[in-house]
Amino acid sequence: MASLSGNKIKDTFDKLLKLESAQLSASEQVVEDGAGNNSALKLSTDTVETTGELKITGTPSTSTSITKALMLSTSGVVVTRDLNTNPIGTASITANTPLSATGSTVELQDAGNLGQIISPANADKYLIWDESASAYKYIEQVDLVNSVSNSISGTTVGIMYARSEGNQTMSSTATNTLALYAQIYEDSSATTSTTATGSSVWFGTLTDFSGTTPGLLLSTYSDPRDSVMINEAEGWFKITGTIQVMLTAGATFNINVLSTALRTITVPAVAGKISTYTLSVLYYSDGLAGYPVRLTGQADGAGNTVYGVNTSLEVEYMGDNAVL
Repeated sequence: MASLSGNKIKDTFDKLLKLESAQLSASEQVVEDGAGNNSALKLSTDTVETTGELKITGTPSTSTSITKALMLSTSGVVVTRDLNTNPIGTASITANTPLSATGSTVELQDAGNLGQIISPANADKYLIWDESASAYKYIEQVDLVNSVSNSISGTTVGIMYARSEGNQTMSSTATNTLALYAQIYEDSSATTSTTATGSSVWFGTLTDFSGTTPGLLLSTYSDPRDSVMINEAEGWFKITGTIQVMLTAGATFNINVLSTALRTITVPAVAGKISTYTLSVLYYSDGLAGYPVRLTGQADGAGNTVYGVNTSLEVEYMGDNAVL
């Protein structure tokens, strides 16, 4: 029935809402119907309480500027909070190192504010983003070292620096006299004494296609150790020849690969003086065969020209063309 009008109290009292035991006061009382059935509502002079679900029919309006929010206290009382000054959580956020918090802003501290470690232990950990898993993970120092080491090894660096084995006479009657080189420092196959300051040296990890033989090594063209062999290694090589000579006549010097002169310099005689000349060239190896690299010279006139001890041939692997 929608209205009490025209109805007797005795016929409608059970549909009327009333307080459970007394008049409205500061104490909360259950609101019940005339038959004594309790509702989910309690009332007092300053409080409205529900013991059931609080529902809102329809969709409340939205706002991007209002920062006040309704929340429940630990005692179940509805309160408001200004999210602009007091975000969810405590009134101020406490961040542990290495984080810092100012108001509602949480960020990483300046690394200079943190303690420093000089020698990381193997079990020390670094934070890392795993791109394949789209998740933060950690990596231990020992694994990081191994990963970096393997990455560097994978670059296949190779440099052969061949030093002259001493003063060498270059005759004008011999065609393209080759510079001869000292054995490699600390090479187990060396048959003579080698030193760090006076011997040929080899750097890097460059190997041939079999993965066992150095991609650069001292070799024999016509005399022992008169060339550097590019041994089945594909890519660009930088070849630099440094020639220290005492000229008694003009002379011509060459950088040769196989029998082809890639770089040539002709110089006049400078009587009684030691002169130094440098030749440099880029060379591409197809990696299909070994290519001997030589430094040669021939005097133009009578007399002997002397290669000095600082004569050298350096062959450096530059890698293949980069893909952009």
